[in-house]
Amino acid sequence: MKQWLFKPCNFGFKKTLNWFSNLEIDGLENMPIDGPYIVAPNHISNLDPPIIASVMPRPPVFLAKKELFTFPLLSFLLRSYGAFPIDRSGRDNKAIKWVKNKLINEKKIAIMFPEGTRSKTGGLIKGQPGVSKLAIDCNLPIVPIALSGTENLQNPIKVLKPSAEIRLNIGKPFIVDKEKLKNISSRSGIFSVTKEIMLRISRMLPKEKQGYYKELSLEEFTVTVEINREKINYE
Repeated sequence: MKQWLFKPCNFGFKKTLNWFSNLEIDGLENMPIDGPYIVAPNHISNLDPPIIASVMPRPPVFLAKKELFTFPLLSFLLRSYGAFPIDRSGRDNKAIKWVKNKLINEKKIAIMFPEGTRSKTGGLIKGQPGVSKLAIDCNLPIVPIALSGTENLQNPIKVLKPSAEIRLNIGKPFIVDKEKLKNISSRSGIFSVTKEIMLRISRMLPKEKQGYYKELSLEEFTVTVEINREKINYE
């Protein structure tokens, strides 16, 4: 399905953000223009996806919980916006195949939340392996994003008046260094990359928002290499 709904919705939402919110963005120069890559933000609000999408250089795609697709009209609108349902109770091969196709064959940007669900406290919760496994399997760059200030935007109707003090920190793109994974098991490699994604997000958040990763050191888990945004267009 074509993403015909994204551009008009994104245009309108950016206008309402300007009217009702104070959105501060740091690190926008880190966002690559070309090539497929995964954007990996923390997740604290129902409006996080459109807020993050509003700063993307191209229309991104998303995976959203399948419960949102129960009603046919809402399902049609979500798919037209660029979303696809995922069953969060287990490995959803159909959703993974869909996002892989968008990334590899269509060179899309995918916004994927490594925590797997929204934090109820505003602090980081333990990361899940989905994003890191996809990045390793497909040799895809990852752009970490730390989002704060959207905690009071839980109700989707807030899209009409997203009043909040929002801070968006965009980290440098990086890619898994497979040489560093050679001597460890596949599971350990996925664990290490997941930990590093979450720690890179944590470093860009206020201390009180670092949650599960507050006391952990990034240096212990560095199994990736940062890359230049100009060298991200993989064929």
